[in-house]
Amino acid sequence: MQNDECRMMTREKVLKRGIAFRTCRPSSFCILHSSFCIRRGFTLLELIAVMMVLAILLAMVAPSLGGFGAGRKADEAAANLVSLARWARDQAVAEGRPYRVNFDAANRVYYVTAAVGGAWQSPPVEFGRPFTLPDNVAIEWKGPQEGGAYYAEFYPTGRCEPVQIKVIAQDGQWIHLACLSAAEPLKVVTPQEAASL
Repeated sequence: MQNDECRMMTREKVLKRGIAFRTCRPSSFCILHSSFCIRRGFTLLELIAVMMVLAILLAMVAPSLGGFGAGRKADEAAANLVSLARWARDQAVAEGRPYRVNFDAANRVYYVTAAVGGAWQSPPVEFGRPFTLPDNVAIEWKGPQEGGAYYAEFYPTGRCEPVQIKVIAQDGQWIHLACLSAAEPLKVVTPQEAASL
């Protein structure tokens, strides 16, 4: 809608006031004395140009997003190992018997076992089930092993066997897990702490 002043303006009045006269007919939203005109939408050419810019940006960013998923899988595997180890340590203290977190490198599986009558058995709970290592994630385990499986043992006193675990992502980045002392739980250690081990 034009205001009354705009409706009464003629071409001569517009030129006298120094406002550039548009040869096209202004839309109903045009206010002649403000020197701009509001359009109702975008042209097809403008939309195509914006889509091309977005496609180019996406093509530049997409390769770096591929490594993001691999890094997340390694983080998730490390977090699962730490949670499993803390649970095993808590159970060893609560039940008064040793627990182990085992890693079977051949099958890429890690799991918890408890000492029951001189044998190691999986506890009949959710944490007792085997966990499969994600694809494109590797584990280097430095610690004791028995029967082809590496393990970290937790005693009823809260102490643990010294162990170092390196969770390696597809892109070569790694997360270092370790028991820094026999009295500490398994945890993620910094690169400086890992270098001192």
